Amino acid sequence: MVCIRRCFLIKEWGYTVHTVVQHNNQTGDEKNTASAKIAFAWLLHLRWGAVAAQVLLVLIALFFLKIILPYRVISGILAFEIITNLLFGFLKKKEIAMADQIFALVMFLDTALLTGLIHYSGGPMNPFTFLYLVHITLGAILMPPVWSWSLVGFTTGCYAALFFLPAEGGLNQSCHPEPGMLATLSDPLKIHLQGMWVAFAITAFFIVFFVSRIQLALARHQKTLADLQEEKTKSEKMASLATLAAGAAHEFSTPLSTIAVAAGEMFYALKKNNDADFPELLADVSLIRDQVNRCKDILFHLAADAGDQMGEAFTDFPLKDLMETLINSFPDPLKNQVHYTDKTDGLFVRMPLRTLRRIVRGLIKNAFDAAPSAPVLVECRQDATRLYIEVTDRGSGMAPDIAARATEPFFTTKEPGKGLGLGLFLAKSFADRFGGGLTLISEPGKGSKVTLFFTLQQIKTGTPEVFHG
Repeated sequence: MVCIRRCFLIKEWGYTVHTVVQHNNQTGDEKNTASAKIAFAWLLHLRWGAVAAQVLLVLIALFFLKIILPYRVISGILAFEIITNLLFGFLKKKEIAMADQIFALVMFLDTALLTGLIHYSGGPMNPFTFLYLVHITLGAILMPPVWSWSLVGFTTGCYAALFFLPAEGGLNQSCHPEPGMLATLSDPLKIHLQGMWVAFAITAFFIVFFVSRIQLALARHQKTLADLQEEKTKSEKMASLATLAAGAAHEFSTPLSTIAVAAGEMFYALKKNNDADFPELLADVSLIRDQVNRCKDILFHLAADAGDQMGEAFTDFPLKDLMETLINSFPDPLKNQVHYTDKTDGLFVRMPLRTLRRIVRGLIKNAFDAAPSAPVLVECRQDATRLYIEVTDRGSGMAPDIAARATEPFFTTKEPGKGLGLGLFLAKSFADRFGGGLTLISEPGKGSKVTLFFTLQQIKTGTPEVFHG
């Protein structure tokens, strides 16, 4: 019952990890969608606030200040803003995705509409030209830098156009001078009007420049925090797996030890008595001992998957013999699919033998999973400084975003119960300890190549010893 309970725990834990991985895969898209929704919501708030303020100012100018303005044209602009606001509000309610280009188009449109309102209500002498900065600030916060700088250039040009657009009939010429009349203004007034434009351009530049720099710094800070949180989560998962492995090993150790002792006594008793009448008993006892050793090996692999593979002693062995023994350990149908090439000139290495064998076997098994009926190419080679073990399959390959995350712990594309996503991560961690690493080259439709490499200075030995497999 203990064994069954542990197996269920392991399967359930593996399913949980797979679910978490799938959730993490969706997190990036969800974050981008959420950011777009937030930006669009704030833009909609700005537009409604701007419409409310503009309507209030028009009413004050009409009923209290008695200023003569082309109210029909202004009312048309305000009506257009209200209609587009209702349209965007409908799209937001229906949760229709808004592309960045649409967002930028709306910002440029609002700037053009504001320019029209300012032109029909005073031109460059309108005191509300500072409202341009609201659009620029919002654009700098919510838009990519390219669009933000484009908005600055467009807005600065719109402001400059106010000095050259002719006044409409019926306007108060004292507050909206004709372009030709600007030359007749006093120097202090001309300096004031043109200085306002220069000051606006400088202010707009500094707003976008510093806001973009602050956003970049904040993005780097947020990425650092996210990376730290991710590392914390990975550590917690590894700790959970290590606890599970330790608990399983502890509960298995006592019954396995008892079985091993009993089987050993039965084996030597039968051998001593030379009991030829019951040869099947001797075979059964040998089978029990073999299965006990197999259970111990499974526990070792379980502990290794939990991150305890470095507790193994170092062994001197020829790499060629290890690879040939490893390949021959596969069943005949799979063994015949492995095409092995050795270019190490009989290299002897000093490494944890069982861990290296388990890791390379896992890479070959992954290649079989990718293409069960296709050949798997395995090559060992070396240069002046490194040893390389390459495993190439002819499977369907991986997309670039999947390949970039393949070495992350608990990242797997396999179905629940068929893998925890630790193979490449543990292989890379093992290689890192010996000054090496792991690279993955994959192309959709053309297969994948995993290269495990080590620094020769840290693994090479000059004392050959007999290899026992």
